[in-house]
Amino acid sequence: MTQVILEAPIRTELPTDGDLVRHAKRPEWGMAILAWERDGTRAYQFEDGQLRKIRKGFYKLIEPVAELEGPEDAVRTSLKRALDVGGADTTRAVQARVCAFDEQIALFTSLYPKGFEDPEWISDHRGEPDGAALKRHREPTLEDARTALSAERCAALIAEGRQDVLAESIIDLLAGTDLIPVSHVNTLRGLDDEKKRAYAESVANLLHGEEHFDERLGNYLRNLSSLVGERPSWRIATALPALIHPQEHVSVRRSAFARQAGSIAPTARYSPKAQVDSYKNFRRVAFGVKTRLTAAGHEPRDMLDVHDFVWTTLRTSALEQLGAKA
Repeated sequence: MTQVILEAPIRTELPTDGDLVRHAKRPEWGMAILAWERDGTRAYQFEDGQLRKIRKGFYKLIEPVAELEGPEDAVRTSLKRALDVGGADTTRAVQARVCAFDEQIALFTSLYPKGFEDPEWISDHRGEPDGAALKRHREPTLEDARTALSAERCAALIAEGRQDVLAESIIDLLAGTDLIPVSHVNTLRGLDDEKKRAYAESVANLLHGEEHFDERLGNYLRNLSSLVGERPSWRIATALPALIHPQEHVSVRRSAFARQAGSIAPTARYSPKAQVDSYKNFRRVAFGVKTRLTAAGHEPRDMLDVHDFVWTTLRTSALEQLGAKA
């Protein structure tokens, strides 16, 4: 269907329930909410930042979202902000799109013709659980994470007062992956014994605590800020949840993920340093990538595949191949 971008229309009041919908034929547009309806036409605000008109004969293509890709309130808030960008709030920043998602897939398949099942992808990114544990290999690191940071082991070590042992396990795990830079690992190794014990307890609560994840992440970020003396980066803030819960959480590499947001949810807020609300937005972007990849016939194993896809196709060298600018 032809895309129509409108100029700040006079909108009727939005539905009070803000039903989330999706275009049945264009999943790459993301989720949407109804912006207005008049004269046999409805306009929907989509996650990719576009306001599109749907004529009455095509209403059936707009379907309710059966399964959300992230926190529902964050999705609605972002979409309503997108409407505001076209209205009174013209100063709100919009993440620029550096390339179309189809271009990312084209680059991905040029490098890995069989997608995530390509032997080269497995060699470059996954490895084998019992294979050489290169930093870029996810399977050995996932296996190490399951063993070292299981809920049972974390609870037992803390109960025994052996937080120092747990802290060393955490730091060794992070040292063995490329999800965070060596300088961050060295910062953690440089903590004194008391701070390492506090760090271990904070990590255990982040990964296995009983509170809602948003609350646990907020506590972790505050504790980490206090321990290292500055607001934590995205990579150190998100690597551990991504390794322990790889189907639910994503490790954020901000530069590439901010570029990715430009084609999926450009009007959401993405803070320079780790924050809870921005993580919800980045996580939604990551699940949006997963949905689009699956629709294109390339289903990721987990969110680490999503992370590596985003980095592979949107890092600076990739942008040069795409002929785009960061």
